[in-house]
Amino acid sequence: MKKLKIILIAAVVLIAAGFGAYGIYTQIDAVKFGEIVIDGIPEKDEAATRVMSFNVRCANDGKQTITNRSKVAVEVIKQYAPDSFGVQECTPRWCRILKSNLGDKYDCVGKPRDAKGPFTEYSSIYYLKDKYNLIDSGTFWLSETPDKPNSKSFDSACCRIATWAILENKTTGERYTHINTHLDHVLESTREAQMQVLIGRVLEITKDSTVVMTGDFNAYEDSSVYAVACESFNDTKYIAENSDNGPTFTKYGTKEDNGKGAIDFIFVTKDVKVQNYKIIRNTVQDIYPSDHFPIVADVFI
Repeated sequence: MKKLKIILIAAVVLIAAGFGAYGIYTQIDAVKFGEIVIDGIPEKDEAATRVMSFNVRCANDGKQTITNRSKVAVEVIKQYAPDSFGVQECTPRWCRILKSNLGDKYDCVGKPRDAKGPFTEYSSIYYLKDKYNLIDSGTFWLSETPDKPNSKSFDSACCRIATWAILENKTTGERYTHINTHLDHVLESTREAQMQVLIGRVLEITKDSTVVMTGDFNAYEDSSVYAVACESFNDTKYIAENSDNGPTFTKYGTKEDNGKGAIDFIFVTKDVKVQNYKIIRNTVQDIYPSDHFPIVADVFI
């Protein structure tokens, strides 16, 4: 009986620690914010479509809790006002936060990557519901069986997915397909295989339509993953009229990237023109929106 009691206590401690990491339980005090002003937002041509990629970080990290970071993250999204944006590491708690704060303007599509309940993650796509009709959407797995839920291949540490949405402008009739993903974080060979699955399915879904592909690819520009992507798509950073450069994963400003730069990208089909590409580096009272900087691109569909 005593042994069972010890096991139960240990289990409770582990569960509490896990729930704390994912923001369900925490004792960290919330930062009191006043008005949050996000500066440096580029002006967008009226004919351009603003797309964002945002790894929101699934866990708490010291004072960089989801409670604190979400206040800044929500304001970044509100003030940049993307037409559509893709999120990575979006736990059910983040889904609730985004719906509560942005649900008046944005609808979303996406399925969880696995069956881990509050610990699962989405790679959802959010879009302005008053501006766009959702023509079609779906989620597939970056595995040898893409249509099989919770499937995992190529020695991937986690189930990995991609979500897509075909959006039609209610006024102009213009359509584009937004694809959003998050590749595995361990092996380069895994990511390359996942990218091959991703590109194959993207070309199958979209055929000749305009595509924007957002995501945390966990790979630098000197990788085979990036090379595979660039066979079919352009990196918005290098074709934008007004561009930016630098790392996108900084671990709240503590990680040095040794000059390698971004691992988060916004890719577009080859014929698409881009007005602006920007890395969003804003912090408020030393609180970051995430351990990744969100990125944004204004593209002409």
